[in-house]
Amino acid sequence: MLSSSNTFRLFLFSASLLILALTNANTAFSAKNANHYRSHYKAALLADAESGRILHHDRMHQKIYPASLVKMMVSLIVLEEIDKGRISLQDSVKVSRWASKIGGHQVYLKQGEIFQLGELMKAVVISSANDAAVAVAEHVFGRDKAFINKMNERTKQLGMRKTNFYSVHGLPPGRGQKLDESTAFDLYLLAMQLLKHPQYLRWSSTRLDSFRNGTFQLLNTNHRLIRNYRGMEGMKTGYHRRAGFNLVSTAVRNGQRYISIVLGATNSRWRSRAVTNLLDYGFENYLKFELNKKGNTVPFSAAVKGGESERVSLKSTETVSILLSAEELKRLEIWPQIPSKTGAPVAADQKLGKLEYWLDGKMLKQVALQTEYAVPEQSVLSKLTGMLTNLSESY
Repeated sequence: MLSSSNTFRLFLFSASLLILALTNANTAFSAKNANHYRSHYKAALLADAESGRILHHDRMHQKIYPASLVKMMVSLIVLEEIDKGRISLQDSVKVSRWASKIGGHQVYLKQGEIFQLGELMKAVVISSANDAAVAVAEHVFGRDKAFINKMNERTKQLGMRKTNFYSVHGLPPGRGQKLDESTAFDLYLLAMQLLKHPQYLRWSSTRLDSFRNGTFQLLNTNHRLIRNYRGMEGMKTGYHRRAGFNLVSTAVRNGQRYISIVLGATNSRWRSRAVTNLLDYGFENYLKFELNKKGNTVPFSAAVKGGESERVSLKSTETVSILLSAEELKRLEIWPQIPSKTGAPVAADQKLGKLEYWLDGKMLKQVALQTEYAVPEQSVLSKLTGMLTNLSESY
């Protein structure tokens, strides 16, 4: 097993280098240091949005104050309730006295005003409006406290073990209240879930919009990176004095999407530099390698007992593409898991074994294998011929 696996590893490595040479002839891996700005923030993380694999992290389990990043959870719950059919973006939302009195960044809602839910959500995601967040929460579950309970219930479901929400807006707490808390890792889990809702990216990637029938401007709190960083699509900024400058962002180029998280930066400029550096590190150091295609044979076969053929060729049931750096490509291991013997008859396209793709002790991908053709049970004549052949060779 080990020698054949090493053979397959070398085969795939050579094939991948050929793909790299042919399709990325002008691409050079960068020596960019992902930790370059680490003295200017409290925590950071970079992940492949497709697979969810974390490519870089720095103090990702350290508790921080998310500030307005809590509105990511508000948005997720709203979008999930829309999917359930409980609410609609066309719902009319009446502003309460409590919502109209929320301070900080706002769109200056007045008690008794009525807006469509979709308009308020634009204000929440694009402009980080605290009053809009409260109005939305009250509309969905009647009271913002009930909404906060749902937020914390959802954190448990997502595995956000170090996150506790005490508000729907992320403002510093009043007397007797507690600060919202989370981690880079927990916010990565939240971002991965939000990316399942395209509507959120339509809001978060909007640099400039309007409110109140065009009389109020909504400027994205992440507008500089949306304008200056190619492929940037949001997702959410957060700031107050104790939290520092936070940003959960995503960017996509040529079909490759990354999630970048920088928390507790000393100012918005260092936050932007750190986010840019992390995303550049991803785009410049990783490529997606197609290791085998669906239906292609693999360099392994399965032994067949009592069949017309002693072995049967195997093929992949799906295309396998894995995002890797140049160094990771060299360390990638592909392990075949194939039964030592399979009794005849064997059908064509019969599931038989699998391939596992391992990197540094972690399995990145598993793909099922299937037979390339049928192997019928050995006929009586073939069995007799085999017996006579064995008999003659024994003398």
